[in-house]
Amino acid sequence: MAELEGFEIGDPVAELYERNLTSSSAESKHVTAVLEAVADILRQEGIKPSPTAVFAASLSSLERANTEASPETSAAMLTVLGVALEHAPTGPVLSRIPHAMQVLLATGRAAQEKPVALRGVVRCIGQLVAALRDAQDPGTNEWPHCAKAFGAISNLCVDSRPKVRKQAAASVAEALRAVRGTSAAGPASRAFANVAVSIARAPVKAARELTSMHGASGAKAAEQRAQAAAQESLHLLVALKLILGELDGSAAGEVAGAVTGLLDLAEPLLTQHTCDALVALFQPTGASATAAAAAAAA
Repeated sequence: MAELEGFEIGDPVAELYERNLTSSSAESKHVTAVLEAVADILRQEGIKPSPTAVFAASLSSLERANTEASPETSAAMLTVLGVALEHAPTGPVLSRIPHAMQVLLATGRAAQEKPVALRGVVRCIGQLVAALRDAQDPGTNEWPHCAKAFGAISNLCVDSRPKVRKQAAASVAEALRAVRGTSAAGPASRAFANVAVSIARAPVKAARELTSMHGASGAKAAEQRAQAAAQESLHLLVALKLILGELDGSAAGEVAGAVTGLLDLAEPLLTQHTCDALVALFQPTGASATAAAAAAAA
């Protein structure tokens, strides 16, 4: 089997290359092409291949990419970037967070109508926020550079495209779980809570507006707004099954309170998903899950 030039056997980036080299899919061909280009860049610059080097090289390539013209290529770059982030030491990653977030936000704006690339952006933003777990005081130093991007992926938890919102929910939950116990936990939880509370309160507000406009001009538009708000709240409730248990105490309480208000609508589907989401508050996750398992085994 062909090997990625310069990379040692067993290197996670080399393994990504091998997996995609055996696939005939167009997506895999884009990934192998990006990896070969990255390997060539590192060879020309005399840089020893490593996840850290691939992180820097793929981020630089992504900054120059035209995502609107070639979302598949950008998606491949983001796949490579994601693997590099997964395996690179956090020190070099943390030092590049301000620039990396700027690049990812710009790529995300260009990829708004390109889900294949947008999912990659969401995943990488989540990984960068998760890296704050190893920072000394991330709430003060690194979080301000992450806040805008984290708010953006929080909003995507209710995106109309199923794969986009599924990736957003998974990335938000992963990031919150990673920073638990750090100074970034509070602001990260608050950032998501601000989004979630706004979405959760919208259906009740829209229903009241619709009731007050019954038979009046504009009632049809009010009905459409109410339906859209209810749909977004359903997407939020699905996401909360992953996320609610990862929020810190005050943010979790505020979100739970806002979500409980959906029960007033007496809509069977909303009621079911609301109850399912609230159960997440009582399911141990992360460190608490480990403690619970240890207690049960004792």
